[in-house]
Amino acid sequence: MDFSVTPDSKIARLPRPLQGPAVVARVALTLLHGARRQPTRPTYVFEADGMATAHYSPFLEDSAFAHIHEEMAAEWFVGLNADTRWRMWLLTRLARQCRDLPGNYAEFGVYRAGCAYMMLATAGLPTARQLFLFDTFSGIPDDLLTDAERAEGLGGALTDTSVEYVSGRLLHWEGQITIIEGDVLNTLAGTETGELAFVHMDLNAAKPTRAALDYVYPRLLGGAIVVFDDYGWKGLEAQRVVVEQFLADKTEDVIALPTGQGMLIKH
Repeated sequence: MDFSVTPDSKIARLPRPLQGPAVVARVALTLLHGARRQPTRPTYVFEADGMATAHYSPFLEDSAFAHIHEEMAAEWFVGLNADTRWRMWLLTRLARQCRDLPGNYAEFGVYRAGCAYMMLATAGLPTARQLFLFDTFSGIPDDLLTDAERAEGLGGALTDTSVEYVSGRLLHWEGQITIIEGDVLNTLAGTETGELAFVHMDLNAAKPTRAALDYVYPRLLGGAIVVFDDYGWKGLEAQRVVVEQFLADKTEDVIALPTGQGMLIKH
């Protein structure tokens, strides 16, 4: 705060008894003006899952989606009460965009089938299409991880699932799901999905993500979409590195989304 009086200023030309109050008044006005110029925190309509927005969030007006998300979340990350609505809205809407393509769908990293449940319940996948579900269903193998991924606590994580649990969770769509149990480094060679219209990649680790990309890419139809769940997440940068390395000689790029996801559209 500046209490000085500049020579030959308006305050300096006042009678001396008035100069002190004038300086105080000047300082007060300066502080008030500065306070008014301070940006106010916006009123966020969504603030969770690593992001916040004051902009239009369509799921807030979709009661059917809200009900499905609530049902899913109750059995997904039990006890965490995670609000993943923006991530799930993008995942399910992108899945819907591909439903008229003739290919199948695939998810790599299923855990407790939260994302698969949301896609099947909202995407309107034609009954002739299959959703292939790849997972160990016994947690993330430690021997596949980088040191940074181990430091994030991924080794042996996500064990509270099973083929039986996922089959029961998705019983309503039992004719449309194909479950492939085991490490993708071992199961991909013996599996044929056929052409793919949509892929959700959520393996949490770089090495299996690269193996899945090698498998998926030549099977993607033109216009097919791949959603990388962890593309922008702090601590999981190794996945982004292998994705970008894979695409270095391809014509496609990944579009980073503010939810931490990434989206690839096959040319």
